[in-house]
Amino acid sequence: MKRNFILITLGVLFIINHSAAQEFNSGIYGGMVISQLDGDTYWGYNKAGIVGGAFVNRYVSKKMGWQLGIRYISKGSKHADSEAGEYYKSVLQYIEIPVTARYFIRKNIDLEGGLALGYLMRSLEDTDGTGLLEPKPPFNKFELSGLAGINYHWTKQFSFGAFFSYSLTPARPYTSGYSVPMYRGQYNNVIYGAFCYTISSWK
Repeated sequence: MKRNFILITLGVLFIINHSAAQEFNSGIYGGMVISQLDGDTYWGYNKAGIVGGAFVNRYVSKKMGWQLGIRYISKGSKHADSEAGEYYKSVLQYIEIPVTARYFIRKNIDLEGGLALGYLMRSLEDTDGTGLLEPKPPFNKFELSGLAGINYHWTKQFSFGAFFSYSLTPARPYTSGYSVPMYRGQYNNVIYGAFCYTISSWK
């Protein structure tokens, strides 16, 4: 499975590199992430991270288009309560391939939504404040997530997007002694914002 994901990733990079000279838009983006793990007994978007990637998209009309990309995104969770003597932190580093549709509701505003297939490159966990270690139980290597957001375009080249992303498959099973009936494990719950630069544009 890991080998297949690497091959898919290389294929996406090839498409992005090859598409810039055709009737496609291509671009890069980067920004900040806040996240939590639903099902870890803690609440709040307290874990900060980064997101960055590249994409190609093509508009089939003046308002509607599709997009394919590849990105790095940091997820996880953090909780610290000195009075209660509680500390928890998880660091999850993913490579994702998002496939989305985009629809312009105004000339400079579009809605974006779709799916992202993720591969977990690295995972660490600190359950007591003594340092990050290999997580037990381990997190799942693959994740399918949904995402939805809105993009505001200052110009044809520069835009900013705000997004929400949530696991459709569990990030990992429950840790020992905890469960919630509505979930099948722990799920990544992510909010992120990113600045985008469109390198080429035919729209």
